[in-house]
Amino acid sequence: MRKKNLIPNIVDSNRKYWFIRTQGGSYFDEFFLDGFVAIGHEDVPCVPEEKRTDDLIDKIKINHPQATRILNQVYKFCKEIKKGDVVIIPSASSASFAFGYIEDDTFFEVNISNEDIDEDKCTFTRRRKINWIRGIPKSRVDPKLYTFFRNQQTLSCVDEYSEFIERALNPFYIKNDIAHLTLSVETSESPNAIDIPLYMQGLLIRANEIADELKLNQESKNIRSRINVQSAGIIELLGDPVFIGVLALLIIGLFGGKITFKQDKEKTEMEASTDGLIGAILKIWNKYSEKDFIGVENMKKTQQRLEIKDPRETQKKE
Repeated sequence: MRKKNLIPNIVDSNRKYWFIRTQGGSYFDEFFLDGFVAIGHEDVPCVPEEKRTDDLIDKIKINHPQATRILNQVYKFCKEIKKGDVVIIPSASSASFAFGYIEDDTFFEVNISNEDIDEDKCTFTRRRKINWIRGIPKSRVDPKLYTFFRNQQTLSCVDEYSEFIERALNPFYIKNDIAHLTLSVETSESPNAIDIPLYMQGLLIRANEIADELKLNQESKNIRSRINVQSAGIIELLGDPVFIGVLALLIIGLFGGKITFKQDKEKTEMEASTDGLIGAILKIWNKYSEKDFIGVENMKKTQQRLEIKDPRETQKKE
């Protein structure tokens, strides 16, 4: 099957992130299959803080002792969640999670029929439309996200975990002028001590020489990394979009797939000749192709031992 190019998603810096529970998982399948989320609290009106009277709060307290918290959650659900925001929902016992994007700026309401009730369907009338894009088992979710999974509130804003959520959604994205490239390491065994350093060194040596060929400034080569690999795990590279883009092209080349250098023509691996970025990549690629330690064949074998997944296979389009 033909693999498409790896194209970075540009993430809006104003995007917010929300975790919404599913009644202990009872509504997970319905939310996912029917493309919506809802939080209930049907007896609680959507009222901004400045318009909440003492009488209203006292009335809400009859059924909801933590009235202010419930009012806040309903208002956030109806008014603060916006189109393009990310929503995460858990299945029963948080065995897996679904990630999706809000499709509209406003909520919608539905009528609940007796048939819906008889079929144990969701009875929450206020809903938000969702485009679900990915489901992930808990075993593959970044441990950094476990903290908010333990939060028992129906709805939680989880903006502080945005970087970990975004890399679960897409292996290559740019936010606030910083590129993030994530590689999924899928080996079931603990990696050899030398494999990850060798792989990273081979990529970075090539990428640095390409940056020199392109006369990029030194600051652009200052990248950071996050590595969380015991057996399966991730390698994340963060930094200048051009430099991270060079690394992405090098990685794709190691997979031996096709890279579209021009719109009207395809070349296999690194066999094409062209100017600018691709020309610089080809020059350095050929220079290191026969090296023993970080040569192309050794890098490919290391990539195979680590079972690094081609990022083009996991990329989802918004």
